[in-house]
Amino acid sequence: MTEYFSTQARRTTVFVIAGNFAFFAALLAVMFYLRSSTMAAGLDWPTPFHFASLLMVAALTMFSLCGSATMMVAARAAKLDDTEPAVRWVAIAISCWFTFLFLEIVEWVRLVYLEQLGPRTAFGGSFLLLTGTHWIAAVVALCWFTYVAIDIRNRDVLAAAMYSHFLNIWWLVLMFSLYVPNANLQGI
Repeated sequence: MTEYFSTQARRTTVFVIAGNFAFFAALLAVMFYLRSSTMAAGLDWPTPFHFASLLMVAALTMFSLCGSATMMVAARAAKLDDTEPAVRWVAIAISCWFTFLFLEIVEWVRLVYLEQLGPRTAFGGSFLLLTGTHWIAAVVALCWFTYVAIDIRNRDVLAAAMYSHFLNIWWLVLMFSLYVPNANLQGI
C-alpha cells in the first residue's frame, strides 16, 4: 500500500481522484434526485437501453478494463531496464481508451438522435452530464498516458495507472447505476 503513496505524483493523483470522486458522486446524486422527483410527479423515467445497448455497454466495459489492466502492466514493465515493452503497453492502453471514447460517442448519438432523449430531458441531461464528465476525464487520462509514454523512464507510470483504475471503477458505477436500471429487456 505504501507503493501508492511513495512519490509526489502518486500522492497528487490520490488527491485528484478524491476530488473527481466527490464531483462524480454529486452528479450521480443529482441523477437520482431527478429520477425520484420525475417518478414522484407521476411521469415515466425512460428505459432507453435495450439488449443491443447493453452489448455496447459490455464492449465499453471490456475496453475500460483492458485499458486499466494494461496501464498496470506498463507500470510494472517500466521498472525493467528495457523500457520499450512499457511504452508498448501504454500504447495499448491508449488505444483501448480511444476505442472506449469512440464507442461512447456512438452511444450518445443513438440516445440523442434515435431515442430522442437529448439534453433537454431530465434523463438525457443527467445521462449526458454523467457520461460526458467521464468522457472528459478519460480524454485527460489519454493526454496523461501520452505524456508518460514520451519519456517513460522519467515519468510515474503507476500514478497514471491509478487514475486509469479510478476511471474504470467510475465506469462500473455508471454501468450499474445508469445503464442496468434503465434497461428494457422486454421482447428478447
